[in-house]
Amino acid sequence: MAKPQTKEPAGERRTISRDEILARFQDRALVILNVMPKETYAAAHILGSINLPVADIELKARQLISNFNQEIAVYCAGPT
Repeated sequence: MAKPQTKEPAGERRTISRDEILARFQDRALVILNVMPKETYAAAHILGSINLPVADIELKARQLISNFNQEIAVYCAGPT
């Protein structure tokens, strides 16, 4: 029988600008998460970002992100 999944409370959410991402590019406390499909990521992405397509978040997030207490900037192809 499958173990019931528990949802962790969402942390503070805010918008981060492109300029702030650039300014913090070397900041290891910031995880940059690209949620676009693998093909889009392969074509172009922010160097050092982690690719985790939206469809794979529930299955693979814990494998790819080691510390959920870190600040995580999520980006996609939508307006930013």
